[in-house]
Amino acid sequence: MGDGPKDFTHESEDVRRVHRIAKLVRSLYVPMMLMHKAYRFRIYPTDEQRVLLVKVVGLCRLVYNLALEQRRTFGRKGRHVGYHAGANDLPALKAEFPFIKEAPSQCLQQALMDLNKAFENFFAGRAGYPRPRRKFENDSCRFPQGFTVSRHRLKLPKLGEVRMVAHRKVKGTPKSVTVTREGDYWYASVACVLEVADPAPRRRCEGGVDLNVATGAVTSEGLILPMPNISPEEMSRRARLHKSLSRKKKGSRNRLKAKRALARFEAKIARRRRNAAHQISRKLADTHTHLAFENLNIPAMTASAKGTVENPGKNVAQKSGLNRAILDVSPGMIRRFTKYKAVWLGGECVEVSAGYTSQYCSECGKHPKDDETTKHLEHGRVSRDRFECPLCGYSAHADINAARNILALGRQHWAASLDYTDGRSVPACGGLRPKRAREAGTKDRGRRHVH
Repeated sequence: MGDGPKDFTHESEDVRRVHRIAKLVRSLYVPMMLMHKAYRFRIYPTDEQRVLLVKVVGLCRLVYNLALEQRRTFGRKGRHVGYHAGANDLPALKAEFPFIKEAPSQCLQQALMDLNKAFENFFAGRAGYPRPRRKFENDSCRFPQGFTVSRHRLKLPKLGEVRMVAHRKVKGTPKSVTVTREGDYWYASVACVLEVADPAPRRRCEGGVDLNVATGAVTSEGLILPMPNISPEEMSRRARLHKSLSRKKKGSRNRLKAKRALARFEAKIARRRRNAAHQISRKLADTHTHLAFENLNIPAMTASAKGTVENPGKNVAQKSGLNRAILDVSPGMIRRFTKYKAVWLGGECVEVSAGYTSQYCSECGKHPKDDETTKHLEHGRVSRDRFECPLCGYSAHADINAARNILALGRQHWAASLDYTDGRSVPACGGLRPKRAREAGTKDRGRRHVH
């Protein structure tokens, strides 16, 4: 299987011994925790290495799809076809098709492990049924061992040394390297395990976050963190690239060029979106110890409305545009990034019900339909960006009002499961008096925010 990951350092044995002693002393007196962290660097393979990487990625995709078809065909109740069945068939597959030997065996095994994980997620209800991998979509291969990470160099099995731009120092013990292709660019993600001190206690700061299409992420304090949207010019360019691809003959070189141009464009948009999500999540995690998000079902929200032949859908084009707008702001990515960053800093993120958070007043906790004089109103939103309560007169930005309701639900969760470390009492209503707390008869109304 090869040796484990090596680390090229030029320190003397005495320096390394001092570092080991210092690490032991810190572990005795300072609480430590294990952190899983990945460093993503761009790599610049040579022409020969690029050709071999394309082959390895393609062979991993081939083995993944063959194993998926094997499970579909032979897997049934009482006959389990799992990872070991596919791994045991690899030698026979290589003997039948010698070109498969060009890829490192570990990369092929990792592709089978990815498929096994996909089925575990499917049976646990966390994902849908695994689908075959397609070319130019999530092209990657993983090296679990036999690699070496050094300054601006990455040594991989069968590839040799690959030039890498390491813009930061790799800390911890490297466990695996995943090579990914995005457009015409190649990236290496080095997964590491490092031991760090437990995060220092911080003053408790709670916040609710409303994720929406128009303004991105909005906090209960009134902070608006917008996501970069695709401009009309970029939408026109994407349409031109799709039209150019559709007009090319399948299997031709011109079609391959058009597909690569489209992939470059989509990769650029994805990098910009991911960078903005990292910045927003970092700001949220740095400024709050406890955050509450809406439990949004993104797959259901972005499902197609085309329907079936028997029951065709309605407003399909409008729903398609809404789906693009939702995915463009990446609410799931922001929520996922904020969760692990908050854990690193000793914080916590919870998900609360998203029902009616934009319709209730965050000041009085009432809905217009709760009163006979205003029950003819659907809600208190007079426009897309403005909320005015007809009962108490509270007025605020509609997204800030929703974020405050999300915070109230989050405080209910924390009050039921956690205790405040500074000795403060926690109102059962969460401090903003939602409808459930009002019905219980509480007198707490929380703080009034003026916007």
